[in-house]
Amino acid sequence: MASSKKNDVISVASPHTIKKFELISKYVEAWVEILLNSQKCNGIVYIDCMSNSGVYRKETEDGEIIEGTALLVANIIAKAMEKYSSRQAFLYFNDKESDKIDELNTRLPKMTHNFHIQTYSMDASELLNKISSQFSSVFQGMNFLLIYDPYDANIDWEALMPFMRNWGEIIINHMVSDTVRAAKTAKRQAVIDKYERTYRTNIEDLISFGSDRNAYEQKIQSIIRDLSGRRDRYYIASFPFFNKRKSVVYDLIHCTGHHLGFDLFKEIAWKTFGDKSSDKKENDDSEYEQLSLNLFTGEVEVENHTDDSCYTLRDVAKYLQDHFKGQADVPKDEVLNYIADHPVFPTRNYKTKIWNALKRHYGAVVKQQTITFSDRS
Repeated sequence: MASSKKNDVISVASPHTIKKFELISKYVEAWVEILLNSQKCNGIVYIDCMSNSGVYRKETEDGEIIEGTALLVANIIAKAMEKYSSRQAFLYFNDKESDKIDELNTRLPKMTHNFHIQTYSMDASELLNKISSQFSSVFQGMNFLLIYDPYDANIDWEALMPFMRNWGEIIINHMVSDTVRAAKTAKRQAVIDKYERTYRTNIEDLISFGSDRNAYEQKIQSIIRDLSGRRDRYYIASFPFFNKRKSVVYDLIHCTGHHLGFDLFKEIAWKTFGDKSSDKKENDDSEYEQLSLNLFTGEVEVENHTDDSCYTLRDVAKYLQDHFKGQADVPKDEVLNYIADHPVFPTRNYKTKIWNALKRHYGAVVKQQTITFSDRS
């Protein structure tokens, strides 16, 4: 009986979930170092308002136990605070199921004079309201990272808004597969309310999106920009996660008023996926060039195929080539600025790889300060 209860507390993690753990934890590791090295930052606040038990079972025969986001991040920050002993870190973990928080509490690292953890078992929105009310008092001069990771398409924007309008980062799991699958068949008022609240639109208009994943994604990003109060000065990066059938399960959305945080998240995501923007396909050119029939000439031609759910460095090169085609001695800074605000393409620590892709696929001439683009398509 006890074993069965333990199994209920420890969830099974699919490969895409494990990849999510990896991306978030690597981002936090880099984020902490950058912030705590800054004289302007008094410390950090990390909030995971839907943290689960901290451990998961892999989808393997032996059901290997692995650490999830909560434990990975807690250990990363605990180690960092040993180095930055004059700074403070406050970590908040919450799950509505108290058994999961009880399990997490048995595994968290010990607190110290500058490393503080609080755990809760309450509604996520209630916790966020509690924390946001302390911005001007307890957390003045500190930077925060909020992880908002619901298991379905259920986003409380009112609870998130104070964080969007403050000095920090938010990572939101947009469970778009839930909406694509179930919004059109929703009958119970509570379910309809959930979708209408998440997308801030009535169910009839939402159903008109059909199975267009991009429409739901754009709607969510539009809401984020509106609520941030900063529009063009608020940056949103978004990366899809796929199941074994190559269907999108959710998008991991990073939003911030810091361009550095935006650049960093894109860099870490591409490194996590192996120089791609998702795990949908292998990182090669086998699916890039496709044969097609020109209906006007009757000839078979080669078309370059870009999959916007799994960009590669070749796609970044194509995007730049399409814009700068035939131009000579374009300053490298101008080239990078053109993709700096792209929601997916990386620039931080990816310059050399992008230049190499331009040379390899489009014959660009890359000099120390400038790039000359060929006339190729």
